[in-house]
Amino acid sequence: GAISTGWLDVGIYLDSLTVAMFAMVCTVSLLVHVFSIGYMRADKRYGRFFTYLGLFCFSMLGLLLSATILQLFIFWELVGLCSYLLIGFWYEKKSASNAAIKAFVTNRIGDVGFLIGLGILFYHLGNVSLPQLWSVLGSAGGLSGGAIELPGGVLFGYSLLTIMGIGLFFGAIGKSAQFPLHVWLPDAMEGPTPVSALIHAATMVAAGVYLVGRIFPILTADAKLFIAIIGCVTLTMAALIALVQSDIKKVLAYSTLSQLGYMVLAMGIGSWVGGLFHLITHAFFKALLFLGSGSVIDAAHHEQELPQYGGLIRRIPVTAITFLIGVLAIAGTPFLSAYFSKDLILAHAGASALLADHLGKSSWYWLLFVLPVAVAYLTAFYMMRCWMLTFWGRPRNRHLFEHAREHAVMYIPLIVLAALSIIAGYSVMGVKDLLIYAQQETTLIAREQGATIDAFATAWPAQTPQAAVEEHLASAEADVDHAGVLERAAAGWSEVQIIHNEGEHLMHRWVLWGFAIGMGLAIAIYWNGYKVAAKIVAFPPMNYIHHWLYNKMFFDELYNSAIVGATVGFARLCGRFDRIVIDGIVNGTARVVRGGSALAGLWDRYIVDGAVSLGAMAAGGVGAMVRRPQTGRIRAYITMLFAAIAVGLTVIVFVALLRS
Repeated sequence: GAISTGWLDVGIYLDSLTVAMFAMVCTVSLLVHVFSIGYMRADKRYGRFFTYLGLFCFSMLGLLLSATILQLFIFWELVGLCSYLLIGFWYEKKSASNAAIKAFVTNRIGDVGFLIGLGILFYHLGNVSLPQLWSVLGSAGGLSGGAIELPGGVLFGYSLLTIMGIGLFFGAIGKSAQFPLHVWLPDAMEGPTPVSALIHAATMVAAGVYLVGRIFPILTADAKLFIAIIGCVTLTMAALIALVQSDIKKVLAYSTLSQLGYMVLAMGIGSWVGGLFHLITHAFFKALLFLGSGSVIDAAHHEQELPQYGGLIRRIPVTAITFLIGVLAIAGTPFLSAYFSKDLILAHAGASALLADHLGKSSWYWLLFVLPVAVAYLTAFYMMRCWMLTFWGRPRNRHLFEHAREHAVMYIPLIVLAALSIIAGYSVMGVKDLLIYAQQETTLIAREQGATIDAFATAWPAQTPQAAVEEHLASAEADVDHAGVLERAAAGWSEVQIIHNEGEHLMHRWVLWGFAIGMGLAIAIYWNGYKVAAKIVAFPPMNYIHHWLYNKMFFDELYNSAIVGATVGFARLCGRFDRIVIDGIVNGTARVVRGGSALAGLWDRYIVDGAVSLGAMAAGGVGAMVRRPQTGRIRAYITMLFAAIAVGLTVIVFVALLRS
């Protein structure tokens, strides 16, 4: 548990999670690069695009290899820069440049929270490595109050730990586009479609979930509850908005938001393996869906609206079939990748709700299970809706349909991603096993660093059997719904493992046929295009709900009025204050100074200069009078001398006479 003495230590940290994430990022990035060769073939800035794409991948891989949170933050900001450059790549379009600025500013808001958490961490521990961090603060997950004593006798209070964890998570809220900072991700669709695939599958949004995975051992119970609530709100809200979107890329964007909500929820309820497992499987089928939408958009001459599509399976069959595989995967169809990862999250959500019941906590915890289950049905519905409106039925734009075609360089990556979307969840790929090993590995590394508490003790799935099962088993003896509990207990199952098993049964009871119900309903409604849907939407209150959801719940308008409008109003108020008060004081002072200087000029001109000039004039007059007798003539001088003598003698005689 020694604290690092080097405040700016850097290094590489490599474990099983790094390996799994590295494999996912490199695989998806390679296929995106190959796809981009065809998609960007006619772009005038072809070389610059691949330069930015390469920098994006470098930044993400550097983030994955970072050994400290400070080092991770450096690459974190590089990822944000690359997203800005690529979202606004077609900067001639005002909408693209605005979307890039929106993404950049929104992420900076999240990074304020990240910096608060990082500042607390840096102040108390310095730039410690991840294993040191886990060893020193790894007992935070087991705290319900109190404090952790650091080496040197410093106490790390529970409230401070919670603030630090939530602060770091705010960075993930920005990067992974969670509520309330989700508004940038749908607008990011203004960039080239390969960029959308990379952002939504392997880089930008994956960074946020990866960060939460790395700080999971130091999160307190309250921080995890906050994370779970944010994830649950995001996945529900995004799924509802995706139901009615008409832009194919925005449907996929909101599906990404919803799936990211599942991952964040998983971290909040303790499903560390489930959240990261879904992150990796999601990367493959979401890259498939976005690249498939890119193939559709390229074939449709960059038309993105679903009402303009229809019947494209006859023109671009490879894209249609691979896209359908992606739809089946994200819907949770059995034996495809998301069936294993998303169902694992839902099982752990059910177990968490049951555990909350057992511990006597609020019944509101059940929302963390009920809402994700309901959204699983919605996911299957809106993704099948997207496929039906794009590839099925009659063409709604005959010109677009007749000129649509696909290119081999673009559909080969789709085939590879379709295969990965099928097999990524199987044990033959080893993703889940690798993550379970990473969880155990993290605990072992923390113990080697001196940790005394298991950092994943509160995480699902419960791994270590415990013999003691007391009150719960006694109360469950007469409970029909808990048949077999005593038998499992006798086999060495712990109480937590029993609840975990009950959660799996609960999940299968409610979710098993969710994919079929959701997709079947979408097929029934959209078999003939918009005909049935238009009739449904025409009736109130469905038309109002549709309008509300189509406009993305008016979050942009709310932010524009409440935040942007308030900021602009405050700026105008500051401008008026500056113009009237500050400039008034400065200009008034200037006028006073100018008046004073004018008065001083008059005083100087008429009084000071007048006195000096008057003295000079007097001296000049006296001088002129004295100078006047000085004629230079000797006769005049003698005459004046005798006249003076005569005057003098006259005066003397006159005085003498007066005295006598």
